[in-house]
Amino acid sequence: MKKVYILASLALLGQSSLSFAQIREYQTTRLNSSAGAGVASILALESAILNPAGAAFFQEGNASYQLTTTTLRHKDSVRDTNGDKFPNNNRSQAAFVSDYSGSVKGGVSYINQKENEHERTRLGINAATSSSESSAVGISYRYTTDKLPSGTPKRHKVFHEMVLGMLQIIDNDTSVGLVVVDPTRSNEGNEKVIGGFQYRIAKKFTIIGDFAYRYTGAISKDYGWNGAVQLNLFDDFFIRGGQFYDNITYYKGTGYGLTWIGPRMGVEFAQKFSEATDKNTYVYRGETIVDTSLSALIKF
Repeated sequence: MKKVYILASLALLGQSSLSFAQIREYQTTRLNSSAGAGVASILALESAILNPAGAAFFQEGNASYQLTTTTLRHKDSVRDTNGDKFPNNNRSQAAFVSDYSGSVKGGVSYINQKENEHERTRLGINAATSSSESSAVGISYRYTTDKLPSGTPKRHKVFHEMVLGMLQIIDNDTSVGLVVVDPTRSNEGNEKVIGGFQYRIAKKFTIIGDFAYRYTGAISKDYGWNGAVQLNLFDDFFIRGGQFYDNITYYKGTGYGLTWIGPRMGVEFAQKFSEATDKNTYVYRGETIVDTSLSALIKF
């Protein structure tokens, strides 16, 4: 009987560990438009969640509010038979505030995600400094609370993650970046290294690429890549499209989006489409997750 209790406990712990993987990593509207690519891009808001080194190259502060709704397309009829209903209140909200006035630049962020009856709340702080006119390093810290559906063993989980980043501008058209996510392995399974590049082929056309590797796994299977293109129109209007394949979280898909950035404000819209590549997700074969994002930005 004792062995039965032990095996049952291990099974519950295994289910709990898998359940915490049900919430995907948050992405801003801009990252949804590029299918997640952007480690080597010089980005303001995204320095809070992707490469913290990017904040070092900005002079103006900003604030942004972002809203993302998540729906399920081509829902499998077996889902209802199994009692695995996909809820309608899948919504993520995020707020970012940044200050780039000093020698050390950075900001704070708040993210709340509700997805598939799971909820994640994350508070973050990031900082960066330039080591030269063309290179920078940065660090971010994020305090995360995950909450599972009622009745689930080990309903709450809290973890503390660090992200280390560097960004190097090669010339006016080329930049490279490197990020180390969760080097202390606070959230086991999320540790990885991401390297990327951005290259402007023509004055208005840019290609972006990232490659990720979970360094505690095998490179032949624990990897992912993101690729995107960006077209700049009228100096302040951007169109993006991208594709991704993530064998770490078992998703693949595409994204597209539009951005307008004016002298003091900006708005962005994006959609990302994700499909499962493995059964270790809550998405059934043939189903598509659709993330629709809208954001507003104010510069100060």
